[in-house]
Amino acid sequence: MKQNRILYFIALVALLASCRSQKKIQKAIAPKDSATVVIINEPKIDTVALVKSAIDKMNSYHINFKTFSAKVKVDYENNKGRQPDFTANIRMKKDEVIWLSLTAAFGIEGFRVMITKDSVHILDKLSNTYTIRPLSYLQEISSIPFDFNTLQDLIIGNPVFFNADSISAYRKIDNTVSLLSITNIFKHLLTLSSDDIITHSKLDDSDPTRNRTCDLTYEEYEMKNGVNFSNYRNIVISEKSKLEIQLKFKQFEINPLEQTYPFNVPKKFTRK
Repeated sequence: MKQNRILYFIALVALLASCRSQKKIQKAIAPKDSATVVIINEPKIDTVALVKSAIDKMNSYHINFKTFSAKVKVDYENNKGRQPDFTANIRMKKDEVIWLSLTAAFGIEGFRVMITKDSVHILDKLSNTYTIRPLSYLQEISSIPFDFNTLQDLIIGNPVFFNADSISAYRKIDNTVSLLSITNIFKHLLTLSSDDIITHSKLDDSDPTRNRTCDLTYEEYEMKNGVNFSNYRNIVISEKSKLEIQLKFKQFEINPLEQTYPFNVPKKFTRK
């Protein structure tokens, strides 16, 4: 397990987006036989009501938490083919800390990571080294404006980089609803199911000079203690090469009563 693997996971491989032009984005939500498309430039009260209803329902499934823990099996494949899978144990304390322990075959811990609102700490137990970087390091390696809150939402399953105040298009196909949010950073096409839960997230870079694309699929929802949680996420990212990651949550708990975030640096470890 190389260190860049843990960095990919920390950033969840950076929800990058394609550089398809605005014309192609509009084509993606163009009218189809089975679709109802409404462009929100026109002051139609019924359209505004439909969009507001969809957003209100989506927000009703927003996951609020104080603490969180999960065990996740991570499979990924890059341009060199399928790579060895690993397991991530995740613990979070809202707005304070994201803690990760990554283990490979036979349960051997290779990395331990602690992310706070201003820094990233990495214990590489394979090479006995310790690294500390500012939180902006995640933005440097991913070219994505990650902040702590975005990482929290990404892990818990809430939508990221979606601005309800910048919705420019609404689409209804059968029992699904798609909303297109456009900001100066991303064009985000978010799809909700008939149950008003997120099923698909498509982000496109607003910068037309970039050639990046990301599709994020949410499946296998489980209702637990009043929380509807996606136990399976599939992330496909393409730019110069293609990267696919599958996150399979084996277990999760919202607001566990007692949770620690151990991160002791052994004396034999060298600071990098």
